[in-house]
Amino acid sequence: MEAVHTRKTGKGAAWKVFWLALLGAAIWYLYDSYVYALTRDFDPGTTFWNRLVWYGAHIVVATPILLIAPLQFVAGIRHARPEVHRWLGRVFLTSSIIAAPLGIYLGATLSNEGSRVPIALLGLLWLLMSVSAWVTARRKDFANHRKFVVRSLALGLAFVWIRILDDFSERALSFIPDKSAIETTQEWLAFVIPLLFVEIWLSWWPAARGRR
Repeated sequence: MEAVHTRKTGKGAAWKVFWLALLGAAIWYLYDSYVYALTRDFDPGTTFWNRLVWYGAHIVVATPILLIAPLQFVAGIRHARPEVHRWLGRVFLTSSIIAAPLGIYLGATLSNEGSRVPIALLGLLWLLMSVSAWVTARRKDFANHRKFVVRSLALGLAFVWIRILDDFSERALSFIPDKSAIETTQEWLAFVIPLLFVEIWLSWWPAARGRR
């Protein structure tokens, strides 16, 4: 029993470290996104409305997701304060469902044509996962609701993943000579890699363990 308790305590501590590190990275890169939005040079033909307003609205609406997400995965809040968990969940999913279409628009209107498909597809997947999380919660299918929330969060944090990739892209993608091709590759990887890890954790690994 003591060994089981030790493993559970160690697992809980690891998750706390993970969420703290993720929250710290998200806040840092969110700040970086605000600075980028306010100080960058616009592409030719860009207007205040069609880029800055949409981009700013996307960031503002998505900000609560960063603050709420760690709390939604704290078992103590879910069990001791279920009404708080439900209200935070509504804010989380509402923010995601609004931010995702804004992301689709921003992706579809990027000046780099190669980046339009991955960013728009990311927004579409984020919207589908968030709506599915809402529907499964309404049906009280909480097992699948949790999985869709995890998928929604993984996609919603794409702006964190893409900046992490950007920090390592010069070495990791040095075999690609074209800078625009590197940007396109990063944008695909920014949601494909997190989604693959999530699916391995939620579906593939449990299924493989069950078969074995």
